[in-house]
Amino acid sequence: MKDKSLEYEQLNRFVGKWKTTGKIPASGASPEINVSGSDTYEWLPGGFFLLHKVDVLLGDDKNETLEIIGFDKQRDLYTMQHYDNKGNSGFMTADYKDGVWTFLGDNLRFKGGFKKNDTEFSGVWEQSSDGKDWTHFMEIRLTK
Repeated sequence: MKDKSLEYEQLNRFVGKWKTTGKIPASGASPEINVSGSDTYEWLPGGFFLLHKVDVLLGDDKNETLEIIGFDKQRDLYTMQHYDNKGNSGFMTADYKDGVWTFLGDNLRFKGGFKKNDTEFSGVWEQSSDGKDWTHFMEIRLTK
């Protein structure tokens, strides 16, 4: 089992308001889509869970999401439960090893990390229809 304080120290790096930019590449008949908006992370009372608020535009499509992020000591991984403005909800897990964050859900996964003295968090989202074959979905960059 890892040291609890270290796990929460990693989450603390997210705290604050971030400017969000990114791109969903063109595919088939769909043009490239720009991503813009903000991500905000704040501790919930007690300091064990982060509230993550997403407010972004994917092209002209407004997406707002609330997510609760915590650490599951028994499973030794981070948990992420999210709800959005379109009636969707879902669950992901996250792992942090050697400077790389990996988020994994049923049909989405992310790999990336902090850069520039923790003033940038960036990486690549991939998607899958079967959980085995993954394709590039979106590049994302959060900056403080």
